[in-house]
Order: sequence, then C-alpha cells, then structure tokens
Amino acid sequence: MSTENKDTRKFFIIEKEEFLGSFRYSIHKSKQYDLTTAVKIMLALDTLNEDREKVSHYLQEVDLNMVEPPLRLTDEVKEEEQSEMPF
Repeated sequence: MSTENKDTRKFFIIEKEEFLGSFRYSIHKSKQYDLTTAVKIMLALDTLNEDREKVSHYLQEVDLNMVEPPLRLTDEVKEEEQSEMPF
C-alpha cells in the first residue's frame, strides 16, 4: 500500500502593477489555487503580458494561521424566546 503525500497548500497569484510611480497589488480572480494550477496560470499570465515593465505576477502561499477563527456563540448569549421590541 502506497501513501501519497498530497500537497494541501494553497497559493494566491499576486499581480503587481506600477501606475504613476506607485504600486497596486491584487489577487488574481480573488481565488486560491493548488501549486500546479497556480504555476500554470501564472505562466500563462506572464506569457500574455505585453507590458512586463509595469505588470508582474508572483505566488504567495495562503497562511491560514493569520486568520482568526470565527467567534462561537455561547449558551449565555442565546435566547430561547425573542424579546419584544421596545417600540
């Protein structure tokens, strides 16, 4: 039995664009990709890129440790019945 070590890391494709002396960064399609897909898309974007002096693409690994988990609603906060509105 073989055990595959699947890479579960995700990556953003960051687009860096220079405009009037300042830089603008954006995440391509606001999506995250596995490494193989991200590299393929990035290479395609760089191939189609006509203005390489002003636009470039980079990979950035998604770091889920930087995202705080959502707050959980506790029993103390839950109300069994809705209270009446004061008006």
